[in-house]
Amino acid sequence: MLHIVGECDARIFGRTPAERLERQSSGIGDLMIVADAAAVLDDAAVAWLADHAGSVIASSGGRPLAVAIEPAERERAVAALGGADTGLALVTPHGEMFVRKLRRRVPLIACSLREDAARAVERRLFDNVYKGVTDLVTKWVWPAPAFRVTRACANLGITPNMVTWLGVLLVLVAGVLFYQGAFAAGLTAAWLMTFLDTVDGKLARVTGTSSAFGNLLDHGTDVLHPPVWWYCLAHGIATGSPGTSGLVWPSLWVILACYVAGRGVEVAFHKSFGFNPYIWRPFDSRFRLVVSRRNVILLIVSIGLLAGAVADAFLLCAAWSVVSTVIQGVRLAQAFAARRVQPVTSWLY
Repeated sequence: MLHIVGECDARIFGRTPAERLERQSSGIGDLMIVADAAAVLDDAAVAWLADHAGSVIASSGGRPLAVAIEPAERERAVAALGGADTGLALVTPHGEMFVRKLRRRVPLIACSLREDAARAVERRLFDNVYKGVTDLVTKWVWPAPAFRVTRACANLGITPNMVTWLGVLLVLVAGVLFYQGAFAAGLTAAWLMTFLDTVDGKLARVTGTSSAFGNLLDHGTDVLHPPVWWYCLAHGIATGSPGTSGLVWPSLWVILACYVAGRGVEVAFHKSFGFNPYIWRPFDSRFRLVVSRRNVILLIVSIGLLAGAVADAFLLCAAWSVVSTVIQGVRLAQAFAARRVQPVTSWLY
């Protein structure tokens, strides 16, 4: 339940603050959120409201923004947002909250469009939904363009699933081009797909339009398409340079075997310890930057193409896949050994 006080026509990622809160307030049970029309809260701040019913969350400037309260107390809450002394505590939350899906700690965002510019608020919201532990391309190359594209998609009414389906199409296009030996065009399509793979999830989070189907489509595509790409790439290399077949095909099976083994280690770690292996220790988070996964393999192949040595780059991908998988296996064994002494927990908790 939601009650909005006042009016605000400014938009954040294509929606007014009230429209955002309407989506966000669906999971707070029997409580009612009473909010100023210009209040912008992220999901962590909404969760804070539900956990601190009767406390008025305020902006950094001290402006009352919202409160979660029993429906019968609505008028009291409205008066509190107007600045009246109603006995409700006015609190500006500090600190950070760990978000498991993002593998990072994020600050709560509670601000007012009467105090802050919409574009600045959008940037803060976007930064708050970006994964903290990921590969080096996603972490350092994609954020700036992804913010602009996410913002444009939201303003144009383009949904996350539309972006994901376009990514699926690009998966097929890249695979065909790799198979035909058109490596430059294939890599262009592949990199565009990986970029959209960053955009769709961020778009879903900042617009509050996440769905079970969208999550399944996105993650299902992420898991299934890399082996297809590597097979098509191996075929393209072997066909274009027949003399390399004796090394390229064995390299492919090494890459595929390591991909399956690496995923298996991740699943085993998560089931055994309850969290992603790349957030166990700072080393693991840094290792995730370069672990032999899709974007890192694409990066190696891209460098190889620029150097005129795609076949050699593919062999290097196989070698790095072996090294990565061995490191993952060793870290899993070390975690089991560490559990004998004390509970295994993430350094980010």
